[in-house]
Amino acid sequence: MNKNNFIKYLFLLSTLVFSGCAGVKFTFSGVNIDPNIKTFSIEPYTNEAGDGPATMAFQFTDDFTQYILRNTSLLPAEQGQKGDIEFSGAITGYRVTPVSPGGGETQQTQQQRLTITVKTNFINNFDDEKSFDQGFSFFYDFSGNQTVQQVETEAIDVIFEQIIYDTFQKALADW
Repeated sequence: MNKNNFIKYLFLLSTLVFSGCAGVKFTFSGVNIDPNIKTFSIEPYTNEAGDGPATMAFQFTDDFTQYILRNTSLLPAEQGQKGDIEFSGAITGYRVTPVSPGGGETQQTQQQRLTITVKTNFINNFDDEKSFDQGFSFFYDFSGNQTVQQVETEAIDVIFEQIIYDTFQKALADW
């Protein structure tokens, strides 16, 4: 082994050793989580929007729980217990609006937009400065020839996917 290779191996080894002692756990999802944080809890979200499917809040809670389980090594807190990090909130907005007006005699809207807003209260029990209470919103555009009921299932899936991603990044991606 020549001197250059020895130096490269020594540098690599020292980098690995020191990164293991840094006190931060990195994941492949771009998230770093304090190693003291082992559990999470999600209180069932509620639907305060007054519109949308009756199961929408349940779906959001379940989708969010599954996302955290897939993208971290965190475990759900025991039933009735609070996690090291806590999520709670409500769907606060469900709104359909015209995006682009149509032309001609009927003036039918060419495109419509479903926008959903979800307010999340995040508590980090190890670092209160990382806690927040914030609304997250996203939309889904669809043809003016369709009703919201025709696209609702797909629209909600797309919107929730983005809101969950944004909430997760805000809570756990410490860039």
